[in-house]
Amino acid sequence: MLNKQEFAVEDANEMMQILQRSRCIARYDHISHELLSELLVAIATGGEVIGGNNLGSDVRSRSYGLIEVKSRILGTDGPYPRVSLKQRNLDKASWIAAIRWHRDFTLYDAIMLPKDSAVRLFQFRKQAGDLAHISWKDWSADPYAKSIKQICMTALNELA
Repeated sequence: MLNKQEFAVEDANEMMQILQRSRCIARYDHISHELLSELLVAIATGGEVIGGNNLGSDVRSRSYGLIEVKSRILGTDGPYPRVSLKQRNLDKASWIAAIRWHRDFTLYDAIMLPKDSAVRLFQFRKQAGDLAHISWKDWSADPYAKSIKQICMTALNELA
């Protein structure tokens, strides 16, 4: 097991250096895999990050409308990779994009579903408390699933 305390000073120093050099902090107020996922979806759909949970969606795209973006790191949801949704995620969005990362922040997959497909999967898996955990297998196998992985990979490769 990794002892995070052992690296606390090194990690704090690294984070401080990243934040001090970062111009995107002024635009978005934070850095996270969730925001990176939103930016990739915006790039892939010709949209713009509008963010803020109070808006009900993360990206606005001329081609796809409002898009809710869900981001997950493999291994953080146990042995059964999933997309977790609440009703409010579906209320205003036209599409739901799910982005999955490896722990080293290489892209695993990126798949969007239209609202109707996401609602159907949500209703099938809905639990008490208005939450549904949809398996990645079901999400990616939906007949209306749209892979945006290649577009995202191209964008990431251009960043490197």
